[in-house]
Amino acid sequence: MSEAGPSTQRIDAVAFAVQCGGASPGTYACTFEKCNCCQYMQKGINQFQSTVTRKSYKINAVLTCKTSSLIYIIECKKCPMQYVGRTSSSLKKRLSKHKTSIVKKEFRPISDHFNSAGHSLEDLTIFPIEQVINPKTLAEKETYWIRELRTMEHGINLVPYKCARQVEQNDDQEIPMGPDERIHEEPFISKRKLCDEADPEIPKKKRKKRKKRCTVFSYETEQLLQTYEDALEDGRQAASQIYNKLMEVSCMTTESKTFLEQLKEKASVLKEQSPDKKIYIGLFGKTGAGKSSLINAILNENQLLPSGGLYACTSVFVHVQANTESNKYKADIEFISKEDWEAELRFLLEILPDTNENDWNDMAQGNDKDDDLQTMARDKITAIYGEDGLQRSYSELVGAKRFPEIPDKCRKTLSFDSTKELSKTIGCYIRSDKKKEQQFWPLVKRVTISVPNCPALLDRIVLVDLPGAGDANKHRDEMWKECLSQCSSVWIVNDINRALSEKVANEIFENTLRTIAGGGECHNITFICTKTDVVNPEEIKENYNITDSDLEISESEDSPDYENKEKQACIMFRNERAKDEISTQHKEKAKKLLLGDEVDSDFFDVFTVSADEFKRIKQGKSSVLKFRETEIPSLMEHIKTLYVRHSLKQVKDYVSDVSGIVSYLNFSKDAKDAKNRSTQSQEFDRLLKELNKEGETLKKCLSTFYTNLQTNLLKGVKEAEKHCLGNATNKVLEPTRKDNRSCHRTLLALCKGDGYYRSGNGNVVDLNYTLSAPMYIKMNENNVFLTTFGSGSSRRSIKGNFDSFQEDFINAKLIENYRKNPEMYPRLVYIRTEQRKLLKKLERQILQRRKSIYNSVSNSIRDTMRLTYEECTRINGKSAFAEIQKKLKSKIESSKNTMFKEAKDKMLKQFSDLQMWVLEEIDMKMKSALRVALQQIPDDVTGLPDVQEEIEMMKRCCEDLDLKIF
Repeated sequence: MSEAGPSTQRIDAVAFAVQCGGASPGTYACTFEKCNCCQYMQKGINQFQSTVTRKSYKINAVLTCKTSSLIYIIECKKCPMQYVGRTSSSLKKRLSKHKTSIVKKEFRPISDHFNSAGHSLEDLTIFPIEQVINPKTLAEKETYWIRELRTMEHGINLVPYKCARQVEQNDDQEIPMGPDERIHEEPFISKRKLCDEADPEIPKKKRKKRKKRCTVFSYETEQLLQTYEDALEDGRQAASQIYNKLMEVSCMTTESKTFLEQLKEKASVLKEQSPDKKIYIGLFGKTGAGKSSLINAILNENQLLPSGGLYACTSVFVHVQANTESNKYKADIEFISKEDWEAELRFLLEILPDTNENDWNDMAQGNDKDDDLQTMARDKITAIYGEDGLQRSYSELVGAKRFPEIPDKCRKTLSFDSTKELSKTIGCYIRSDKKKEQQFWPLVKRVTISVPNCPALLDRIVLVDLPGAGDANKHRDEMWKECLSQCSSVWIVNDINRALSEKVANEIFENTLRTIAGGGECHNITFICTKTDVVNPEEIKENYNITDSDLEISESEDSPDYENKEKQACIMFRNERAKDEISTQHKEKAKKLLLGDEVDSDFFDVFTVSADEFKRIKQGKSSVLKFRETEIPSLMEHIKTLYVRHSLKQVKDYVSDVSGIVSYLNFSKDAKDAKNRSTQSQEFDRLLKELNKEGETLKKCLSTFYTNLQTNLLKGVKEAEKHCLGNATNKVLEPTRKDNRSCHRTLLALCKGDGYYRSGNGNVVDLNYTLSAPMYIKMNENNVFLTTFGSGSSRRSIKGNFDSFQEDFINAKLIENYRKNPEMYPRLVYIRTEQRKLLKKLERQILQRRKSIYNSVSNSIRDTMRLTYEECTRINGKSAFAEIQKKLKSKIESSKNTMFKEAKDKMLKQFSDLQMWVLEEIDMKMKSALRVALQQIPDDVTGLPDVQEEIEMMKRCCEDLDLKIF
C-alpha cells in the first residue's frame, strides 16, 4: 500500500536496486522523499562501530526503514551513547513510537536521554544492523548485540535488576546533578577493577568517564511495553489491510451481501480500535499526610495541587491525567444539580447548632471536635453564602443573590497555559481554606485536571485523589463507592512517623476497602510512607540501639560531611525497617482482601518517599538523599508497571480478535469443496459432543460453588439473627459521649444516607453492613466468595474453570494434529479465538455482576430498613435522638427473623442467575462459532482475499505475546 502520493515519491537508482534485490548489503533510504524515519537514519553504510569498544561490524543484508523483524541501534550525536533495540514490525513504526515517547516526555529510557539537559530529538540517529529471519530468535539476537556493544553498562539500554544490583554494590561515588537534569542519575564507577573486568576491550582513556546505568527503570517492564506497542501496531495494520481487501469483494444475493457486510463491519471496528479503558489509581490519606506533594512530585509540577497548610475539600474528587491532545492545562469541573444542592442545604441547616453565642464559640474554639457534621455544615454554608448565611432560613438562602449559577449541563471546562494559572483559578473549586473568598467546592462533585507533557502518566492512567472525609450528599457517597470500585490500584498514603502507629491504615482496610473485596478492578494495594526526609538521627540510633558502624558511616564526627551522611544513613535504615514492618502488618490483609488463597507477587507494595528531597534535586539544590533514594522515580516506574500489566490484557484480546477474522478469511475460500465439507461435518459433530462434555464439567463446578456459598450463608443468617441488635447498639446506635447531640446528628446523617455515612475523619458508619457483617464473615470463611470470583488458575475459581475450558476444548494436541492441514487448521484457530474472546467477555461481565452479588446482602438489609430510615429523618425536637434510636432498634428486632433470610435468598438467586447465564452464553456462542467455522458459507461469495501475509503477521504477534492461538 502506498504511503504517500506520487508527488512525494522518488525512485532513484539505489532504491530501484533495493526493490529488485540487486543492492549490496547496507542501509538504504526508502522511496518516499519525506519519510519521517529516513531523515533520522544513517543511510549508505555497510558497517558500524561500537562507541564503547571501537570495534567495527559489517552489515550483511539490505536494510531500509520498511524492513521488519530486525535489530537496530539508536545513537546520540552528542554523548555519544548507543541503544540496541529490536522490533518485530518495521523500523519506521518502532522509531515513530520512540519519537512519540520523546515528545510526550514519557518515563522511559530513550525519552529520558533525549529530554535530558542539552539534548533533543534532533540529536537522535538510528540505523538497522541485522534482519532476523526467525522471529523466535529476535530477543536472543538483541541480547547478543547489547552485550557485544556494551550498551547496558555504558549506553542507553537498561540494566536488568540482578545485574544492576551487582554493579551498585561497587558504587561509592555520586555524580552531582545539574538543575536542568530530568531523571538521569548515573554515578561514576569508582573501582577500576570493576571497570576492567566488566569491559576489557574498552580503551583505558575512556574508562574513567564510564558511568553505570540508572536502575530506576525496569528492563523487563520496558521490554513488555515495547512488545505490547509492536503487537498493537501490527494488529491494527493487519485489520486495516483486511478491511481494504474486503472492500473489493462483491456478491449478488441478499444473504451473501449481509454476510459480507458483517465481515466488513467487524474489520472496520478492529481497524479503528485501540486500548481505551482508563486505569485508575486511587489515593487515600488524611490531611497533612503529604498526598498533594506526592502527586505534584510524580507529575513533575511544583504547585499543581495545593499542599502544606492548604487542603482539598473532602467532598471533591480530583482526577489527574495526561493531556495527550494539546500543550494546555485543562480543568473539567462537574457540578451537582441545583435540586441536589437545595436538598442538601435543607439537611445542613437541620444539623447546625442552636444559634446562641455559646454554641458558636464552642465550635470556633474547637470544643466540639467530635461533631464534624456541624463543622461540615458551617463550612459549606459559609463557602457559598458567607458568614451571614448561618443566620438565615432555608427560604432566604435558596433565593439569595450570592448563590452562584450552576451551568445547565452541570459542567464547565477551563484551559490554561501554565500550572500557576490553573492552580490559582481552580482553588475555589477544590480548596476550603480561603474563608474570606466565595468558594464553589460544596457544589462540585469532581474536578478532572489534564496535564501536558507528563512523564509518569502514560495514556489512560488517572490518579484519583479520593476524599477521605464525609459528606451529607447520598449521591456523592454513591459516586465515591463507584469510583473506588474502578481503581486498579489503591495507594494508602501516610506520614512515615505515623505509618506504623496510626489507626488510619487499619480503618481503611477494615471499613473503606472492604467494598473492593466484593467486586471491582483492584488488583494491587500500595502503602506509601511520605516525608521520609524528616528524621532525628539521635532518636533513630537510640530507638533501634544502633551505631555509626551499624549504619556503615565511615566519616568521623568532625568531618564536614558527617551530618549529611548520618542523616542519609538513618533515613535509609528507617525506610527499610518501615517496609518490613508494614509488610508484616498489612500484606496478609491485602492478600485476603484481594485474592483469597491465591498468590500473586504483585498484589502488595511499599514505598518510602520524600517529595521534598526529590524537588530539591530537580531544582539543583543540595540534598541529603540521592535521586533514586527519594523513591519517586521508583513510584513512577510502579505506575508504568500497572499500565503495562493492564495494557497487555487488552492488546491480547485485540490480537486474538484480529487473528480470528484473519483465520476465518483464510479458510472461507475452500468452503465449497465436497471432501472438505465431509471432514468439517465430522469435526463439527465431534466438537459438539466435546462442548457438551465441557459444559457439564463447568456446570458441576458452578453447582459446587453455589452449594458452598449456600452452606456458609446459612451459618451467617443464624449468627446475624442472634447478634444483630447487640452489634447495631454497640457499634452504631449508642452515643459515643455523654452529650447526645453529636450522636443525634450522626444518626440523622446515617438515616438520610439510607444507613450509610462517612464521617469527617474518614471513618465509615454503615448500619446495613453492621447488621449483615456475620453473613459476610461466614460467606468469606475459607475464602469461599473470594476464591470463587478470584483470579486464580485452579478449578476452585470460575476463571480457573474458564482457563481449563480454553485449553481442553481445542487443545494443543488437536491443533498440532491439524497444523499441516490447510483446510482444517485455520478453522480450529478461528474457533479457538472466538472461544477466547467469549471467555474474556464473560470474565469482564462477571466482574461487574460480582459487585452486585456481593453487595446484595447489605443492599437487601438497606431495602428492608429504608422506610424506617425515611421516617427517622423527619423526627426532630429535644427527644429526637431517643426516638430515632428506639425506632431503629424496634425495626431491627421485628425484622430479624425474615430480613437476613431474604438477604441470603437474594444473593443465592443472583448467583444462580449468573450460573445459568454463563452456561447459556457458552453453549449458544460456541455452537455458533462451530457452525460458522465448520459449515457452509453463502454460495455466491467469491473472490475472498488472500490473507497469508496477515496470517504471518498475527502468528508473529501471538508468539511475541505468548498467546496460544495458532
